[in-house]
Parts: sequence; structure tokens; C-alpha cells
Amino acid sequence: MSTMKKVLIIKSSPKGDASSSNEVADHFVKALASGQGDYQFTIRDLSQTPAPLLDGAIQAAFYTPPEALTERQQSLIAPSLEMIQELKEADVIVFSSPMHNFSVSSLLKAYIDQICRYGLTFEYGATGPVGLLQDKKGIIISSAGMDFQDEAAKVLDFQSPYLQHILGFIGISDVSVVPVQGMDRSDANPEHIIGSAKRKIEQLALAV
Repeated sequence: MSTMKKVLIIKSSPKGDASSSNEVADHFVKALASGQGDYQFTIRDLSQTPAPLLDGAIQAAFYTPPEALTERQQSLIAPSLEMIQELKEADVIVFSSPMHNFSVSSLLKAYIDQICRYGLTFEYGATGPVGLLQDKKGIIISSAGMDFQDEAAKVLDFQSPYLQHILGFIGISDVSVVPVQGMDRSDANPEHIIGSAKRKIEQLALAV
């Protein structure tokens, strides 16, 4: 008897259905759903439900003991707790991430600021930070106009390494990157690039 696995897809493109990273993420869902496994999917589209921007009031509420929170503070941190609970429950976590100005989109950065919480997703031990979300699989679908797989361009990629670090910071060390890159090059073949990414994510689906 198979055990159901929970898959969390975090979309962070403002382009919606026109997004190549979203297209590959949707293909991953279809690949899993058409296989033999039993999966439950949660899709969090940050373009539809953006994470709150971290401000002074939210940050103060984050560091207020639970028993001392006002009703207003409880309301302010509710989105963070909901997003963290999704992460805790998930077996597979997918960041569908377009590159914006060499890093992640502002939508995804706001989400990261809500889910990196001391005592909830990480803590500090004798040798430094310890992630609290263990035994999960992370996948990064990394789209970009340039091809950052080229050796000379890797130094400019602040997207995939950053997301790998964030996942590791909260305890997820098993991380695969699926590039959808070079889409804006003059010699680009978008269908080939997206097709290659879909084939790679199909292989990952087989191993989930």
C-alpha cells in the first residue's frame, strides 16, 4: 500500500500562464499525477496571494512570545504561520522561480522573509544555524533570459545558489535544480529549452 506524499508548489512569477517556470511546474504536477504514486498537491501562487512585506510591526510580532501577542499581532503573523505549516506538512517543496535582476522575484523574496523564522524553521546550535525542516525533497525550477549554466555566467547567478542556501538553511539538503534558461538569447529555441526542462523534471518525478 503506497503512502501519500504531499507536494507544495510555490509559484513566484507575475506572468501567470505566460511564465515558463510555471509551465514546467505544472508539468511536474501532471507527471506525478499520471504516475503510480499517491500525491496531494498544494499550489501557492504568490502572484495571486502575495506574502506580506516584512515591516517593523510584523517583525516585532515575530519576536513577541505567543502568550503576549495582541489580536492585531496574531493577525499580522497568521500568513507566516500558514505558509510555514504548508512547508512542515510537505514531503516535496518546489520553488518555481523566474530570475529578476539576477536574483529572485520580489514576490518570492517576500515569501522567504515570512518563512525563515527562528524557532519555527531554524534555530541556532553550538556550531551555527540548524534547519528544522528535515527529510524533505527540494526542487528549484530556475528560469532566466540568460543561460547561467555557461561557466562565465555562473558568477552572476544569485538566484539558484540563493534558493539552495535558503532551503539548506531551513533543513532541506536534498535539492535539485531544473534550469529553464537562455530564453532571451538571440539564438534561443524556447520550445527546446522548455522541453529539456520538462524531460528533466519528469525524471525527478520518477524518483519522488
